[in-house]
Amino acid sequence: MKKILFLPFIIFIFSCGNHTEVQLPLPSDPTPPPQVQQQEDFISFVKGITTSNINQYINKENGLWLIQMPGAVPTMTNTSQVDKNFPVDFTAIKNEELPKVNCDSKSLWTKEGCFVQQVNSFKDEKIWTFCGLSKEDESKIEKLAQTISFTVINTSLNARYYFSLIDRKWYLVFADLRRPCEA
Repeated sequence: MKKILFLPFIIFIFSCGNHTEVQLPLPSDPTPPPQVQQQEDFISFVKGITTSNINQYINKENGLWLIQMPGAVPTMTNTSQVDKNFPVDFTAIKNEELPKVNCDSKSLWTKEGCFVQQVNSFKDEKIWTFCGLSKEDESKIEKLAQTISFTVINTSLNARYYFSLIDRKWYLVFADLRRPCEA
């Protein structure tokens, strides 16, 4: 009986000694985490979009929803292609927090340039509810808005672009071309 009680005591004593921290070797593979890699892949992808090839990044099934402000009320129209005058320039895109609208600023934004962030503010804004669309279109837009992964703002074009990953391919699904601070 004494031996049985003695054994746990011995194990406890030896386990209380100095422990050295084991340093695990760092992985030799410099692959960034999946989210960072996705951001880098997206930025490389979007830099390649131009006015001459943008139509190939409009999904055939969903089209591209254009948001414009021809008067006091915003409009949304769906298109399967845009013309060569469609405002697009992602060449100097930066992976930074998106600028906010600032009506007191000369540029109408809190900072100037072209910015991308992995956010989806569009789904919460629900702009489609103010555009006089059919319930069917509103339902389609609401579902499509849930799929947005990246938002791009180009302040020099006063445009916001929303991208979704559909069937493992990036598509431009919404383009908000309204000039900020105009009613």
